[in-house]
Amino acid sequence: MPAFTPNVPPCTAEMITLATDDRGGDLNGMSHAGTYLVLTNKSGQACTLLGLPSVSMKDAKGLVLPMKRQAPVGMHPGPVVVPLRLEPGASARASLRWVSGDVYDNGRCVDAARVEVRMGNQVLATGITGHLCGESGQPVAFEQSPLTRNT
Repeated sequence: MPAFTPNVPPCTAEMITLATDDRGGDLNGMSHAGTYLVLTNKSGQACTLLGLPSVSMKDAKGLVLPMKRQAPVGMHPGPVVVPLRLEPGASARASLRWVSGDVYDNGRCVDAARVEVRMGNQVLATGITGHLCGESGQPVAFEQSPLTRNT
C-alpha cells in the first residue's frame, strides 16, 4: 500500500460505504461485546480517512445515546493518529467494544440500533445491535481502535 501523502483528498460520504462485522463474536466475552466498523472506498480514486473518526450511536427511536469514547491506552493526553490512505476498492476497519452486562452497582444500560461515523459535515450510518452498560449518571464508555487496513 502507498504511504500517506498529503495531496490525497479526504474521503467523502459519497465515496465510502459503512458496514459492521462482528466476526462471529470476536470481541465478545467477560461481560463485553463489540463489533468492527468497516469502511470501504467504493470510488475510483484514493482518499484519506481520519485515523480515529468520530463515532456515535442512536437508539431505535433515533435518539443519540449518551456515550463517550475512552482514550486508547497509552495515548494521553489524547490520541495522535495519522490519516489513513484508502485506495479504490480497499477497506479499513476499527473495533468498537463495550461493557454489555449490567455489572455496575448503580448501572444503567442502553440499546443501540444505529451507529454513525462523522466525516467532516457528513455522516455515514448503518444498523447495529448493541446492549451497552455503564455507571449511572455517566455517559456509557466504549473503546474504539484506530482505523487499520482491513485484511
